[in-house]
Amino acid sequence: MPAYDAFFYGALFFLGGIAGASLGLRSPLLYIAAVCIAVFLLLWRLKKESKFLWQAGLSLFLLIGAIYYTGITTEDIAEDIPSGKITFSGIVDENPETKDAFQSLVVRTRNGTLRDSRFLVTTDRYPSFRYGDVLRISGTIEKPDSDSFDRYLKKERIDGSVRFPELSRIAEHRGSSLKSFLFSVRARVLGSFERLMPQKEAAFLGGLTLGDRSGFSKEFISAMQGSGTTHLVALSGYNISIIVLAAMSIFVFFMRRGVALAFTCFLVVGFVVMTGIEASVVRAAIMGILVLIAKERGRLFDVRNVIVCAGLVMVLLNPRILVFDVGFGLSFLALLGIVYLKPAMQEYWRTFGNPGILSWKENMLTTSSAQIMVLPLLLSSFGSFSPLSLLSNIMVLECVPLTMALGFGVGAIAFVSHYAALALSWFVLPLLYFETGIITFFGKLGFLLEIPFNWSFAIPYYAAVGWFIWKMNKRERGLKRA
Repeated sequence: MPAYDAFFYGALFFLGGIAGASLGLRSPLLYIAAVCIAVFLLLWRLKKESKFLWQAGLSLFLLIGAIYYTGITTEDIAEDIPSGKITFSGIVDENPETKDAFQSLVVRTRNGTLRDSRFLVTTDRYPSFRYGDVLRISGTIEKPDSDSFDRYLKKERIDGSVRFPELSRIAEHRGSSLKSFLFSVRARVLGSFERLMPQKEAAFLGGLTLGDRSGFSKEFISAMQGSGTTHLVALSGYNISIIVLAAMSIFVFFMRRGVALAFTCFLVVGFVVMTGIEASVVRAAIMGILVLIAKERGRLFDVRNVIVCAGLVMVLLNPRILVFDVGFGLSFLALLGIVYLKPAMQEYWRTFGNPGILSWKENMLTTSSAQIMVLPLLLSSFGSFSPLSLLSNIMVLECVPLTMALGFGVGAIAFVSHYAALALSWFVLPLLYFETGIITFFGKLGFLLEIPFNWSFAIPYYAAVGWFIWKMNKRERGLKRA
């Protein structure tokens, strides 16, 4: 078996072991894997065929995945969290999230019996706090009130929550200097959008470029949900591609390509940290860096292995995200739809050979292929989806890449000249008016389709999607031979 195939299948079985352990199937999974290893080794010993040795090795990766998940997650959550009212001090460990009239802080304790525990603190929007602030907190540590919230806290490695405690700031700027700098850059870019543009358009541009949703009104959030365009503010591959292309183009003028590559990779990692380390942007960053390194080194790469490698790195860092992070699942399923299902749909509908006016055909195929792949996860997580999303996305998607590119330009130039950034904002504003107008229009129609969902439906569903992809690939290969 070639090395790239060995990596692909080994990673898949390892992830399968983690998925099984995540779903509470650790004991039967360990038993089945151990039996399979023994059987395949016996067959290899008797028949001397290497395929049985490979199968034993894959079963071993299944076993290792389950053991890895168990070993990592048993140390994630503190065991002895006190109940009742408690006073402790801690540092704001991540960039605070602001929503409506509230702000959420992840606070890491500094000393005492709770040292290095992490708590989710919900408090009023004002006074605002920043990363690196040291707070004295007096309140009641609450246990999760639902299974979904419990899974969320465990995924984020948070030990409990504290709602509206008594807070006082006792020190500032005690966090990482690098993270503080990155968060300040983010704040300045968002502030420049707010100074140069109307509130609604500035907030939407902040979402497109930096994934920030703090400026979204309840009405606009509802409109995005109703129009099926929430994914536009989930950072993805396009954000990373803009940064990679721009950075490499600039750095190669001043340094050797190898050094430029290293600086570009560091810049991408900085962007990921600055934007909150969301699953979609982490996936895009890992894939972008791998593809960039492969191209710079003149190596061929298989997109299948790049996708699996990105997922493997993320799951190694936090095994809980494979099953319990909806954003992780949506990001990878949408990517798989675009990479594999979209070409199959293009083969099925040969009339889609040209992109059409404003690339409506291309956008329709991109949107529909992604939505077909994520539909079961959407229904299981949210219970509904918007049938209007296909039409709204066709109308908006063609403008989004240019909007994002100009938005990055406005944010960068604002550090140098307010008036130059203002002039550039005049070019991006018409695009923002159009996009927010489309989102608001379709959102007001309020057409969300609620469908009861059972995961047993997902098996035949994805089997049918896989069969369709295989069938179209087979037809395409047959036409090429002819």
